[in-house]
Amino acid sequence: MANRPSGYGLSGELEGKKHAKYDIDVEREVRQWMERCTGRPLPVQDVGEDNFHAALKDGVELCHLANALQPGSVKKINSSKMPFKQMENIGYFLDMAVAYGVPSLYSFQTVDLFEKQNMFQVLVCLRTLRTTAEKKGFKV
Repeated sequence: MANRPSGYGLSGELEGKKHAKYDIDVEREVRQWMERCTGRPLPVQDVGEDNFHAALKDGVELCHLANALQPGSVKKINSSKMPFKQMENIGYFLDMAVAYGVPSLYSFQTVDLFEKQNMFQVLVCLRTLRTTAEKKGFKV
């Protein structure tokens, strides 16, 4: 198999399409909602796909959001910098989101966030979670 730099051919086109779908305005909306729900500012305040990834990658803020929407849904939030613990946090959030009522179609895979493979899908999930919470009467 040829060793080519990423960003070429079909994989490059697909990667470009994923990034093109990312919407800064939706990110701002989701950020503000998350901060209102948790009462905590996200650790990285600048907007943009890279910054949003940096703010959420360890899963800590997602776990705080899960507990704000459904208290006790995440029993232990890992603060470790070890990748498997950070991915565990993301997994806890995803389990809560689906149990809370987010259709799995609107969810994302752990690697979509952890490895920044599909931040657009992360936004879709968080926006759907917000809609689901509002339908359940959650107010911030």
